Amino acid sequence: MKSRNTNELASETNATPNNQKPDEIAAREQGSLPPDEDPLEAKSGESETAVDESIREAFEKWESAEFAPRDRKIPIAADSLEASIGYSSLFRQMHQAYVRRIAYHRSELGGALSLEEARKRAFHPCKDRDEALKELDSLLKLPVETLHFVDLLELHQNAPRVAERLWEHVKREAGKEFVSGHLAANISFPVGYQKQVWNIARFIGVRESFIAEWKPKGGIEMSLIDMLTQCFFQWQYWLEQSVTRTETEPRMEHPAYREWKRDQEELKHAKSWATGFWFPPYVEEQDAMDHAIVTADRWNRMYMRTLRQLRELRRHSPLTISSAGQVNIAAEGGKQVNVAAPTKRGRTKGTE
Repeated sequence: MKSRNTNELASETNATPNNQKPDEIAAREQGSLPPDEDPLEAKSGESETAVDESIREAFEKWESAEFAPRDRKIPIAADSLEASIGYSSLFRQMHQAYVRRIAYHRSELGGALSLEEARKRAFHPCKDRDEALKELDSLLKLPVETLHFVDLLELHQNAPRVAERLWEHVKREAGKEFVSGHLAANISFPVGYQKQVWNIARFIGVRESFIAEWKPKGGIEMSLIDMLTQCFFQWQYWLEQSVTRTETEPRMEHPAYREWKRDQEELKHAKSWATGFWFPPYVEEQDAMDHAIVTADRWNRMYMRTLRQLRELRRHSPLTISSAGQVNIAAEGGKQVNVAAPTKRGRTKGTE
């Protein structure tokens, strides 16, 4: 299996105000990391042995530098909001994953093992630092979407700070997937055959055009851009369906075949559904046309509603002038004109 680039693991999306990595700040405050040194930094083109050495170096630095959330009452520079408030919720996630794995091995599908055997099969804690190092090496070579909370729990038993920093790196990777747009694209194209290069590229291209025009600020506006892109593609799809259903002939079963099926009583007890991901609605031709048109209109309204939300988010309070004796108005690049209230003779005083 090809290992993931350790440079990507070291990069961060949640940059600190001075553009330093939070890991570096925490380590330098403890005096364990020299300036401008990244524990996961690896030169491109190095051999597999060199990559393993970089992981060993990262393990040693992570393990030696103090890293603890506030629930341990140790003042440190936190990597994230979660680290600053404590990892108690993360521990519950790991414990629940451990319980689910035990329940699986206790079930018939998992072998119907005894409780003690299920515990041994579900959990293999690292016994020493060398075993924890090998565990980190294997986890860094896996795609992040295949990691399990039990993996973190096994690493946490002997190297808690390494497990916590690995969790922070996985969250940064998830943040990059959100910022890049692939999170929204994967949700819009959920099935494997839909995840073609052209489909994903079209989605990302439209999204980037929205970003270039709107220039979103922060995660909330970025999420609205994602919603806008998703609504746009759904509207396009259902508009295409409405045109197809109104301008072309539907594909129907042959009447003779339909009659033959009615005569076969055994078909009522046979497996009548092929593999698929959803059940088609039982509608006639006109109903199918109306359904496509109504659905396209629904997504169009969702698109416009999301756009209004973006505008409302940036709308400033209107300028209000009350009891003004004089208002200065100047157009861009023009002269300022002072307009005062009319005099008793009905003439207006004005100066430039």
